[in-house]
Amino acid sequence: MGFLKRLKQPDTAPDAPREGGLARDARPMRSALIALNAEREQLDPGRAEIDLRGLASDLLQGEVSPPTADVARLVRDGVDADAFYDKELARSWEGLNENQRAARVEQFAGLALMLEGAGPDAQVPGHDQMLASVRTKTLLLAFAIDETYGLMRQIERDPESLT
Repeated sequence: MGFLKRLKQPDTAPDAPREGGLARDARPMRSALIALNAEREQLDPGRAEIDLRGLASDLLQGEVSPPTADVARLVRDGVDADAFYDKELARSWEGLNENQRAARVEQFAGLALMLEGAGPDAQVPGHDQMLASVRTKTLLLAFAIDETYGLMRQIERDPESLT
């Protein structure tokens, strides 16, 4: 994707993203997803819903530098983008309405915050991997909901529905 090449730092190793939290990661994740979504919109303009599978694929296959330490971890660990979508995102997106999707994001945000606050004695095996997956999933879904149901998208599709 040509537009995205400008977002990468070609000849320098990117700085490793700082360990974050759900709140701290939201802004850099949103910036990366905005760029990825803009490229997807150029390829398929007027799409009713965001291409969540495509965004997850672009994010985990390195179309942009990892915006968060969690994404960097998932990429480093070789998480397959299609498997991530199928296992982590599809059941919270496909066939659901806006309210159901929003409820899933709220559940995942709560889980992420619970995992972030778990002390060493309360951490489950694979805690760091689980936390990276949950935070990444939460932020991807939240962005997709914003883009799919946000007022700007609604105005583009049907401005009269606001009156």
